[in-house]
Amino acid sequence: MKLTHFRDLLAVVQTGSLRAASRHLGIAQPVITRSIWELEHELGAPLLERHSKGVILTPVGERFVRRIEAVRAEVRRAREEVDQWSGDYAGEVSIALSPIAIMTLLPPAIAEFNKRHPKAVSKITQNLFRQIENRLADGLLDLWVGPVDVESVSRRFSVETLLPHSRRIAARRNHPLLSAKSLHDLTDASWVRPSLEARSQESDLEAEFEKLGLPAPKVVVESSSMLITIVTVANTDLLTVLPDRIFSLMPVEQHCVPLDSIAPIPAAPICMVHRHGLPLTPLAENLSALIRKAAHNYIRDSQPK
Repeated sequence: MKLTHFRDLLAVVQTGSLRAASRHLGIAQPVITRSIWELEHELGAPLLERHSKGVILTPVGERFVRRIEAVRAEVRRAREEVDQWSGDYAGEVSIALSPIAIMTLLPPAIAEFNKRHPKAVSKITQNLFRQIENRLADGLLDLWVGPVDVESVSRRFSVETLLPHSRRIAARRNHPLLSAKSLHDLTDASWVRPSLEARSQESDLEAEFEKLGLPAPKVVVESSSMLITIVTVANTDLLTVLPDRIFSLMPVEQHCVPLDSIAPIPAAPICMVHRHGLPLTPLAENLSALIRKAAHNYIRDSQPK
């Protein structure tokens, strides 16, 4: 089993066909066909199903590709790490962040990182932790930053708390319930539920209602993104919960505002997570240090003057 076998299979998967993989790699199609056959012969199982319009992975192929993606990422990371320790700060850093981490910590960190390392490529995606947990464990991501319940994170990962975090009940401007004094005043309201880190967080609003002996909030929209949440709330009479910090970070208050008389709801802290037991590459370590610095500065600048 050779790295060229892995390269050829991944090219076929990414492009969708043997012909497209041949064009992508600049290699004759029969060579790629034989490479895939050799892999399947060695494994004793088919990896691809051939169809007139291309190929799809078999169940065995799906599992195998996940493994070789991790192998290829580790090989790339090992090669780049050697170069970086020699002073050549080129290569890739792959990170994922939650929306609130993108807005609070990413801007100063990535700006400084790009100044220091102009030859580096930063691959950045927006995800919640549960969506990328396996990719992080497999080494396809260097680190993740966002709100997460520290106690719920697998021991496969190292977790560093960066910022405390809470959420506020929010509504559109001029909403008839803006002057509400407590959750008792919101029992007849309808809600947008945004995507959150874990089921325990999804239910924390319900828990607040339950503690007061109130019926559970009526959720009529479940949102997959903060943008969807804000747009929906700004144009309806629905309520939602948003990160407390968001109101000072961007012009959200033009569209929706917190209910100031109702106390913030505690939430999981914003953390930085990476694989336990394996060091970050120098580039990834530098970016993580800048994210840590951004969190420190954010806390400092938030203190009352």
